[in-house]
Amino acid sequence: MLMQIRMLIAALTLLLLPREELTVASFLMLLSIFIMSWLAGRAWQRIAPRMAAHPLLFGLDMWISCAVFVVSGSTSGPFFLCTAVTPCLAGLLYRWQGMLIVAGLQMLSYYAAYLLTLPEGAQVTFQAAFSQPLYYPLAGFAGVALRRLLDDYAAQEAARWHAEVNAAAAEERARLAREMHDSLVKTLRGISLSAAALPNWVSRDRQRAINEAKKIAEATENASREARHLLTELRDDELTRPFGEVVAERVEHWGDEAGLEIERQIDPRIDLPQRARHEAMAILGEALTNVQRHSGAGHVHVRLARDGADVVLTVRDDGDGFHLTSMAELARAGHYGLIGLSERATRAGGTITVASKPGSGTAVTLRIHVGNFIGKSVEQVAEVS
Repeated sequence: MLMQIRMLIAALTLLLLPREELTVASFLMLLSIFIMSWLAGRAWQRIAPRMAAHPLLFGLDMWISCAVFVVSGSTSGPFFLCTAVTPCLAGLLYRWQGMLIVAGLQMLSYYAAYLLTLPEGAQVTFQAAFSQPLYYPLAGFAGVALRRLLDDYAAQEAARWHAEVNAAAAEERARLAREMHDSLVKTLRGISLSAAALPNWVSRDRQRAINEAKKIAEATENASREARHLLTELRDDELTRPFGEVVAERVEHWGDEAGLEIERQIDPRIDLPQRARHEAMAILGEALTNVQRHSGAGHVHVRLARDGADVVLTVRDDGDGFHLTSMAELARAGHYGLIGLSERATRAGGTITVASKPGSGTAVTLRIHVGNFIGKSVEQVAEVS
């Protein structure tokens, strides 16, 4: 924002400057300020941390401010406005101590340039000698105030993010407890009952005992898979890492297990609000499971990208496809999978569409509106605050 303000000031300086005062040197200097401010504004995420960590780099900005006065031959008017952004930037980056040092050096540079450019026999005015230099600490105070507002906002963001993570973790624990009770516990209970009855079958019917032993082995393998799945979902880092990274990892793991050819087009920087993450991951898992069980596909394409203010997740296969019917007809036929996907998409604050034709494969697309949401890990928020 400050760089954009400086660009605007430099442009206005060129427009307001009298033609007789516009020299080649002053034009080139203002053009340099405009270009450097534009570059700094474009790459502020890389430049600002370096300037904050190495204050000596800030000397370049101060040198440019002093050079404006010397090259233009004047310390008043629009040329002065081009230098007022420097202490404001110092207040933003270095807070009070750094701002006072920069503002003091800026005032010394101003007085040095003023004495060098003062015409012989000209009178020293109150505005030039006292009023204008005071703008430097005032601009610095504005930068400090802006930094305080940003720090407060970062602290609120950190608190909100921690609250969302804790709420999402609590919801995940409750959901996993329900799933463990509904799936793993029942499976283990069935294994226990079958194992208890096995000695009787060994003495009464040897072939039946063999079949029961095979069923126990299969049930044990299913329980092992269910336990691995639940343990995978219990990983805390899935709540704090960017959503795109988690999706890429989950798709790669699924591809290794399914043995299908997968084409991935996933932006790892994409993130979602905590409450939408679980529903989106559940939809992804259900879509991939349907591909593996029902589609007969040999190739799967998974895409995660931003589309304006939306995050779009698409799972497309080249399998058998099917005839699409209404939700009511699916419910009457006992096919609740697509209905469940639609309900999950609604809970995530998005919509889901399914496109399929017999012999043409199936595409499941989840679209979630996130606006200007920019996710970050808990560690990143703590570092900012």
